[in-house]
Amino acid sequence: MEPSKKITLTLLIVVFFIILLRTAWVSDDSYITMRTIDNFVNGYGLTWNPGERVQTYTHPLWMMILLVVFSITHHAYGSIIFSSIFFSVSTIFLVLCRDKDELIIFIGWCMLIFSNAFIDFSTSGLENPATHLLLVVFGFLYLQTKQQLSNKRLIAIGIFMGLAVLNRMDLILLVFPSLIEISFRKEVRRKTWLVIAGFAPLIIWEVFSIIYYGFPFPNTYYAKLHTGIAERALIKQGIMYFFNSLAWDPITLSIIGTALLLSFYLGNRQQKMVAVGIVMYLAYIIWIGGDFMSGRYFSAPFILSVLLLMQFLKTTNLRAKTVVLIVIVFLGSIARTPSFSPPLTRDDALENLTGVSDEQAYYYSGTGLLRWGTNSKLPRSHWIDEGRQLQQSGEKVFVGGGIGFLGFNAGPDVHVIDHFALSDPLLSHLPVANPEKFLIGHFRRTIPKGYIETLESGNNQIEDPYIAEFYNKIKLITQGTIWNVQRWETIWRMNTGQYRYLLN
Repeated sequence: MEPSKKITLTLLIVVFFIILLRTAWVSDDSYITMRTIDNFVNGYGLTWNPGERVQTYTHPLWMMILLVVFSITHHAYGSIIFSSIFFSVSTIFLVLCRDKDELIIFIGWCMLIFSNAFIDFSTSGLENPATHLLLVVFGFLYLQTKQQLSNKRLIAIGIFMGLAVLNRMDLILLVFPSLIEISFRKEVRRKTWLVIAGFAPLIIWEVFSIIYYGFPFPNTYYAKLHTGIAERALIKQGIMYFFNSLAWDPITLSIIGTALLLSFYLGNRQQKMVAVGIVMYLAYIIWIGGDFMSGRYFSAPFILSVLLLMQFLKTTNLRAKTVVLIVIVFLGSIARTPSFSPPLTRDDALENLTGVSDEQAYYYSGTGLLRWGTNSKLPRSHWIDEGRQLQQSGEKVFVGGGIGFLGFNAGPDVHVIDHFALSDPLLSHLPVANPEKFLIGHFRRTIPKGYIETLESGNNQIEDPYIAEFYNKIKLITQGTIWNVQRWETIWRMNTGQYRYLLN
């Protein structure tokens, strides 16, 4: 590497690191995963409520990474922040070090640091930092495969595809077109098994998930995607998610849109397949109604779009690159919260008409890394205080809304469930209380009469006989002996929809 490039790269990474420290925060949702990790470390298994095997986290790989770090540090906040920063710095280093043109390196850096979706979720405690790094490695391996593929490269591509999906299962949409394209190459047809072999960690996890939890997908999948809400309403909300991003973070979708246009009109086969994956993922975002966290779902397609644009910039002249740089700086500067401005406060994070909120602003005052001082401990939240009070109260069952900070601090002796069914295997299969009035990502359920008493006593006291019978099936799956034959029969029938009639 040339000395001038080393200096440029070092300076850009140092500035990115400073921005990251300045904006680093932790979300309540990240502590949903941390409660499971804490339970595992203390001998309760990968459970949310001890004695009940329920997968409340959506990111198995990220959970395992945090589990390793937490086992060493025994500090939840520190484990989240350290892991997030490590993966985020590694990501930007890989993105920038692969190019020789210093102007393209600087343009790529500007795209990343001006994107609120990328910066906000480079920490937060969610799986995005690991997703970014895995997709960058996959992108480099796949987009530079014009020549004949070696066996090692085939396996590597498969591994990073599989790890990305293991980190978050809906990322299969981003990599699937590329997987199909590779599999149909003439020289690869007889060696497709090498790519599939890379998916071994994902396959192993799915086998474990069915054996241990009784379901192939996280509990949140059933809580958020099987709601009974009209498709039209979800699609409308998904479109609103896009409008929110354009209004608050215009550079992110602009970069994605530009990368798609260039890929479809000027790109080679590999670039087109990556673009198809991005389109599929964007369509999926609309279909599920988007999310309540502004920009969260856009960071994954954004990082691939940055790689695509940096490739296209290699064929442009200095004038064109300068124009691109000016446009990027302009779009980044008109964002609601540019990366170089102070983070917003909780009062600025109110939801707008789209039903989407600025989660980083909402939590920063209590979880921002730079709020860590000699007289304060992080994180701080009224939910943390409630959780500690619950731990001391002797209360057996708690039903509430935000369960991350609260659940982690309540400890394993309190059975914590939420109205939105993220942590409860029965509620996640029930229809939402009001399908016409909902907040995206928070689909409230009605607690069946007798359910709280059931959890407190251990005896089924649910008044509705059909829901009571359905709960017996759920209980056998989540609390019964793992290798019980009747449990396995119930798992099969549950996952093939044979008990749905009980809830109709």
